[in-house]
Amino acid sequence: MGQAVDSKILAEAILFSSDKPVSIKTLQRALRMRSDAKVRNIIESLKQEYSGRAVEIVELDDGRFYMRLRPDLAQYAKRFIRRKALPHGVLKTLATIAYYQPVPASSLAAIRGKDAYRQLKILVERGLVEAEKSGRTNILRTTQLFADLFGVENNPQTVRSLIAKMLQQTESKQV
Repeated sequence: MGQAVDSKILAEAILFSSDKPVSIKTLQRALRMRSDAKVRNIIESLKQEYSGRAVEIVELDDGRFYMRLRPDLAQYAKRFIRRKALPHGVLKTLATIAYYQPVPASSLAAIRGKDAYRQLKILVERGLVEAEKSGRTNILRTTQLFADLFGVENNPQTVRSLIAKMLQQTESKQV
């Protein structure tokens, strides 16, 4: 890291460019700081600067941070987004897990096909799905990160009813 790069600017760059939430430990290593209090002060300062702006810095319950477009502005911006955060097939697999959770990985593969295992690996790496070993298979559930990113309660019934509601809205628009 060159002397010309300010710690706050570097922290902002890391949060902006990361495709998943960033832990305090990761920021400490990147900023070469031992004190998590100093890193938290930098993040709090950035949060203040972004207050009232289109982009916000959010802290998850587990102490990780990420930057996102404010949820109230997403509907206005989504038509201008060219690239998808996740490929269509991976999103369908995520929706399947969210709807049927807790779901055995073998059932997911039966529903989504052989690509489900590759797609599941992506979702686990991104922290959107967790896999708990149960016998010879894994039981899949969405994570708190999934709930935070999609602005829902981390409860299978809530997620299921939200998906059903979205499907009804999509069907009524097509009629």
